[in-house]
Amino acid sequence: MSSLKNRVIRVAVGSAAAVGILTAPTLLTGAPVTPQAQPCYNGIVVGNPWATSCNFGPRPPRVRGSAPDQTAIIACRNIPGCLSWYVNGPW
Repeated sequence: MSSLKNRVIRVAVGSAAAVGILTAPTLLTGAPVTPQAQPCYNGIVVGNPWATSCNFGPRPPRVRGSAPDQTAIIACRNIPGCLSWYVNGPW
């Protein structure tokens, strides 16, 4: 019985080694797959005028008290005080 047990163990270890040898080159040479964060998103987040949207052009530089840009106007639609917080923010 121990002869059969040794034979099964050798076949299992040999199979695992063969799989490792066959898959190692593809794992080592393939480019790593890492998710990349986008610098902007598609659409508007309601209530978040600070988020950067890909749908509009580049945002003008922020100056405290200046007119809000198009993303802030759309994101703050029907939210009382949202544009005021954006224009006169705590920064």
